[in-house]
Amino acid sequence: MEEGNLRLLIDTNRVEFTGARDVMAHALATTPDDRINWSPSPTARTPVQQVAHAAAAVAHLTATLDGRRFAVPTPAEADLEFRAWERQFTTRDEVLSLLARNGDAFLAWLDALTPDRLESSVALPFDLGRVPVRVGIAFPALHTRVHAAQIDYIQTIYGDHDWHLPPAH
Repeated sequence: MEEGNLRLLIDTNRVEFTGARDVMAHALATTPDDRINWSPSPTARTPVQQVAHAAAAVAHLTATLDGRRFAVPTPAEADLEFRAWERQFTTRDEVLSLLARNGDAFLAWLDALTPDRLESSVALPFDLGRVPVRVGIAFPALHTRVHAAQIDYIQTIYGDHDWHLPPAH
């Protein structure tokens, strides 16, 4: 891959991830204090747990993209481990700090990509096959946006139908 195309791909994914992280932080910021640890059912994540989950996933995805295999063998086992781990978090500051730290580590990893590394492939978790790194670098942003949308949905469940549009810059 030419240097210019490499930079464009990295910069595009940097912007996508940074935007997704901002959307996640905004979703949590627009959740009232009395709802950040609320979920619509005992099996659903709270908004704080959604952010913790997304932050952890960024770290796991970065490790995967770096060629380190995800050790948990099945999605069901991973879900049990994730949910147990996520329960330790109860404050905005804890999870936003984790999201910032893991996101910054992903962005630093992204900026260090070489053309050869970008064209390599890595093993996906749960024996789902392999993916080219140039495709996988979009996964952290996608996963983060999906969980931010879940916070938006939780807001509608308790009656908040405001779109919470961010202020214009």
